[in-house]
Amino acid sequence: MVMKKRLNLLLSLSLLLSFGLLAQQDAQYTQFMYNKLGFNPAFAGAVESANVQAVFRQQWLGLDDAPSSQIATFNTPITSSGTGVGARLSRITIGLEQQYNVEGSYAYRFPIGRGTRLGLGVSASARYFNIEYQNANPIQGGGVDQAIPGVGESKVVPNFGAGVYIDGPAYYVGISVPRLLENNIDLGDEETIISREARHFYFMGGFKFPLSEKLTLEPQLLAKYVNGAPFDADLNLTAHVGDNLFVGASYRLGGNGLGESASALFGLYLSEHLSMCLAYDIGLSDLNTTQSGSVEMVVAYSIGGRSEGGSVVDPRDLR
Repeated sequence: MVMKKRLNLLLSLSLLLSFGLLAQQDAQYTQFMYNKLGFNPAFAGAVESANVQAVFRQQWLGLDDAPSSQIATFNTPITSSGTGVGARLSRITIGLEQQYNVEGSYAYRFPIGRGTRLGLGVSASARYFNIEYQNANPIQGGGVDQAIPGVGESKVVPNFGAGVYIDGPAYYVGISVPRLLENNIDLGDEETIISREARHFYFMGGFKFPLSEKLTLEPQLLAKYVNGAPFDADLNLTAHVGDNLFVGASYRLGGNGLGESASALFGLYLSEHLSMCLAYDIGLSDLNTTQSGSVEMVVAYSIGGRSEGGSVVDPRDLR
């Protein structure tokens, strides 16, 4: 009998447990540079004008019940110095588990010289966890173990985050902890803790190198540290070609071999206000034999339009 390419109940629960035990719980995004608010609350207001973004990611194509995520983000300055607010809604599904996250961010920003600004940000969030045990579908029939609940369980977990973000006309650096509290995820049964929120530390940075009037290179980095988990980092190099095109490549460290994934990106400025970027990831880990890569799309709309030499996805150059 040909094995079905399906994440069954056992794998779903194993993945859920692994997020807690291995501590690398946060979803990973190839286009992290266009999703900074999700990693650092101090990015709130760092943009030149109000903008909205939508992110769609489907991981491990060809594998049923694989992770998928959708994000909607709003970010705007509220003062001329760049002090601002942001809001973020996200939904993540994997196997029997669903997560819904609501987050608000505030950042105070002030100049520190030569066009450079320092931003200090805080955030408050609530995550809704839900496991739908009743949707379990064993690979080879026979029913589900009676020890597994027949109805879903859920829990709402509040948290807080903080970050620092420094930006200049052609560079940025930031460090943040999006969730400071290490909450237990017990889904209504305090004696059975299936996971625990781990404190994630992020460092991000990027530079802008104009090579000519029509070509600019932007190397960027997102490094992640969680106690008890291997060091992880995303490296990206994007080239802006002319006024309407940008292409790039990314590499994600991790795994036991060459790394976790390699990615190609292709983006377009569709108008003065609208842009989109599509990424395709090729897995480099052992899981690559059971899936066909991952896809991710970012669509962004800037109310104020694109600044000269900048982008709609991130309207203030690299900021």
